Amino acid sequence: MTAFFTSLVIQLRVDVRDRGTLLVFYLVPLVFFFVFGGVLASLNPLMKDTLAATMTIFAVTMGALLGIPEPIVKMRESGTLRAYRANGIPGSAVIGVQATSAFLHLLLVSAIIYLAAPIVFQARLPEAPLAYLLVLVTFIAASIAVGLLIGAVAPSQSWATMLSMFVFLPSLLLSGIMFPATMLPDVFLWIGRIFPATHALQAFYGFAYRSTSEIDRALALGILAGIAIVAFAGAVWRFGALRRNERD
Repeated sequence: MTAFFTSLVIQLRVDVRDRGTLLVFYLVPLVFFFVFGGVLASLNPLMKDTLAATMTIFAVTMGALLGIPEPIVKMRESGTLRAYRANGIPGSAVIGVQATSAFLHLLLVSAIIYLAAPIVFQARLPEAPLAYLLVLVTFIAASIAVGLLIGAVAPSQSWATMLSMFVFLPSLLLSGIMFPATMLPDVFLWIGRIFPATHALQAFYGFAYRSTSEIDRALALGILAGIAIVAFAGAVWRFGALRRNERD
């Protein structure tokens, strides 16, 4: 356990010095929040009611999908994971450190958005802060699990980027955070329900803001938890398969 926390501290220090990490996890999401959040609030004042949630969904989705897969593939391609295993450090521990580091970054940027939204845009705070935190943690876990799965199945860094964008863009356009999902044709409405961002927004509506949700709030939260479990299990299985192939 001590080795894990030592590795985590080292990883966090590396992240602070890495421009790519700061760009994906902090700079772009916060610039998007301050610029696009103002646009949304001015065009539709009703967006202020859930601005913290919608901008948080964007930040978490971007950080998890664009910040996790490519470094993992890079470690695989460069032989870093094999080097760790050769020195008695299992690959699962390395991936665990990566996931925990990402979780802390995403939790921090989410806290910044949560605290800044009412100050900068006079956004309404959630009526149930603890429920907001519960949905947020579940959503972060689901998003990280999807990022890990992409990193596990992508054969190269270019494939990781492509698969990440394949999930990231529909998550923004079809989840309802940019505009009401009810404006979409039925086929796109149902496609949007594949992605964690859609269920996160509905869970935020129902649990944190006590407003009407298009999907039952308990069902939305359960789907988020299910995505986290299935995607994480898939990533673990895939990494195990890769390790067995290396031995063969």
